[in-house]
Amino acid sequence: MALIKVLATHALTKIATDPEAIGRMLDSLDSPMPNIETSTMGGELFWYTISNVDGWKLQENVIFGNCRILDPQNRRQAWGGKRAILKAFENL
Repeated sequence: MALIKVLATHALTKIATDPEAIGRMLDSLDSPMPNIETSTMGGELFWYTISNVDGWKLQENVIFGNCRILDPQNRRQAWGGKRAILKAFENL
C-alpha cells in the first residue's frame, strides 16, 4: 500500500509540473488506447475540436494533450495519443 501511495504521489507531481507529459507518452504509441464507449458532454470545456465531419469530432485535451474521437451522440469511440487518433479518425 505504501508503494502505491509513493507511485501515485510521483504521478500527480509529474502531472502538476508537466501536464503535457501524458499527451507525449500517449503520442509515442502507434495505436489508440483500449476504449470503453463512454457518454461525454461534448467537450465544451477542456477539449479543442480539431475536426468535425458529419458530427464525428476529433478533439484534443487542452491541458494534457491526449486526443479522442466522439460520435455524433458525443460518445467516446477512441482515445489516445494525437498521432494514433489522427490515423483512426482518417480511417473513419
